[in-house]
Amino acid sequence: MGAAAQEEIVEISVIEELKRAAEKFDADFSKFKTKMHRYPPAIRRGIDRGVNQPYTPSSVAIGPYFHKIDHLQRAEEVKGTAAYYFCKGLDHSDEAAVYQKILSLADDTRSCYDDNAVMGYRKADFAAMFLRDGCFLLQVIMWKTTGGNVALSLERWFRSNETAILRDIFMMENQLPWLVLQALMDKTPAHLLGLLRCYQSGHGESRGVSVPERRESTSAPHRPSSAIELAEIGIKLVPSKTTQFKDMDIRKGLLFGELFLAPLVVDDLNASWLLNMVALEACSATAGKNEEYTVSSYLLLLAMLINREEDVHELRVKHILHGDLGDERTLRLLKNAADFICKTNQHSLLLEDLDAYKQKRWLRIAVHKFVYHNFKTIVTVFSIIGVLVGIFKTLLSLSSSTSSN
Repeated sequence: MGAAAQEEIVEISVIEELKRAAEKFDADFSKFKTKMHRYPPAIRRGIDRGVNQPYTPSSVAIGPYFHKIDHLQRAEEVKGTAAYYFCKGLDHSDEAAVYQKILSLADDTRSCYDDNAVMGYRKADFAAMFLRDGCFLLQVIMWKTTGGNVALSLERWFRSNETAILRDIFMMENQLPWLVLQALMDKTPAHLLGLLRCYQSGHGESRGVSVPERRESTSAPHRPSSAIELAEIGIKLVPSKTTQFKDMDIRKGLLFGELFLAPLVVDDLNASWLLNMVALEACSATAGKNEEYTVSSYLLLLAMLINREEDVHELRVKHILHGDLGDERTLRLLKNAADFICKTNQHSLLLEDLDAYKQKRWLRIAVHKFVYHNFKTIVTVFSIIGVLVGIFKTLLSLSSSTSSN
């Protein structure tokens, strides 16, 4: 075989390899909404700088990514117990029938994960793992929603590990495809974290976000405004009537403006949930769709409002922030969380609305700023004037009395 023929064979081989790589990438991309994503490296590095790592479970592994970690093996016994009691409670079902149901989904569920993470699992082992994990999650859900209704041994373990469990089952890399839970409960988000994000952002309902989706941000970047600065220019912070993150909006009154924000309890558990929901949006949201970046937009706005501990205190006074974490720790947690979030269109639109408010009401803002910064002095001056007026009135009345005499 000549050199030219060999070069042609190599060229064809390279082209075929590139084609296979492109086909695999396209196939993975077509499932990006339902994939069990890994943390993007940039977000992982940002979290490592100053926030407790929200991507490594401490009590229970769900799915293959953390399945073989030593400190999580105790939970494997618990998951087996949960699966036994769950199957025992099903009408006209037994463990074998439920296992066969999950086994039939093994190929579909395997494709939801990174190839390297599932390479070492046989189909039967994969199905057995998903059976235990799915039954465990449903038992936890039943326990949390009914206040019991699970075996006493499970209830005791759930109760003693409650905070760790609730943190772990909403980690982005610690998820189970929803079709597994659907198959077990016969009753659709991609997984449990996706359900939490949908519920917390408020987009499980038909009503859209306050900011129109088709409106695009066109202006240059804006100078942020802290909570104290907003108070100076006459914009009051008001807690929304719901805890859904989409309910953020700016409303203009006759004299003052109002910025509505969903109230938030800041603690370690909620911090972990927020960071994992932000990571999920970074991996699965569609560019240009505001509702798919709601959690990120909310966190960006919240972080913009707090530059000092005084700002955190202001948000507490306005009943936006709640929780037992101190002002300094709350400030650090929220600022670190927002550092690695890409700017969203919805956040930019809210900043544009703030800028428009400042430009159209510059005179009222100037007056309000003066009153805001000199309020005590103004009150003191008017008090003195009131006293002086009273003295003058008394002197005049005395003078009038003397003249009449």
